[in-house]
Amino acid sequence: MTEMKSAWEIAQERADRLGQLSSDEKAEQEQQRYRQIGRALAQKWLDGAPRLDLPAELNKQDQKGRTIVKQAVIGRLAEDIDFANARPVDSTQGIIEAIIGVEPALRPQAEEMAGLLRKYQQAEQKKRQELEAGYRETLHRLRISGTAVGAINLESDRAWQKARDELIAAFAPRLNALKQALVG
Repeated sequence: MTEMKSAWEIAQERADRLGQLSSDEKAEQEQQRYRQIGRALAQKWLDGAPRLDLPAELNKQDQKGRTIVKQAVIGRLAEDIDFANARPVDSTQGIIEAIIGVEPALRPQAEEMAGLLRKYQQAEQKKRQELEAGYRETLHRLRISGTAVGAINLESDRAWQKARDELIAAFAPRLNALKQALVG
C-alpha cells in the first residue's frame, strides 16, 4: 500500500509541477494581457470613440505595463493605415494624430506617413482623371454626350483596378517601412 501511495504522490507532484507556470511563462502571459489591453483601446478609438483620450487611458495603466500597452495601441492604429482601405483622408489624418498623441517622439515618422498618403491620393486622383477623360473621349467619339453621360463609375473597371493595384504596389513598400518604424 505504501508503494501505491508513493506512486500516487509522485504522480500528484508531477501534475502540480505541470499546472504551475514558470516565471518566464507568467511574464509572457502578463505581456500578452497588456498587448490585448492596448489593442482593445485602439480598436475602441477606431470604432468611433475619437473622444477617447488615448494618452489619459495609457496613464491609467501601471508603470510596468504602460510601454507594452502603448506599443500595442500604436501597432493597432498603424495597421489601419492602408492604401487599399477606403478611409477618408481626415480619418487617416486622425489616426496619425492619435499616434502622435500617444507617442510624440514618433511625429517625424507619422508626418512622413501622412505626406506619403497625400502623394498616393494625388497620384490616384490623377490616374482617375486620366481614365475618366479617356472614357469621356470614347463616348464623345460614339456621339454620346450631354445629359446621357453622368458620372463615370471606375470602381468596377478592370483598367482602374489594374492602375490602382500598380499605384499601391509602388507606394506600399515605403508605407510598410514607416509602419515598422512606428511599432519599433
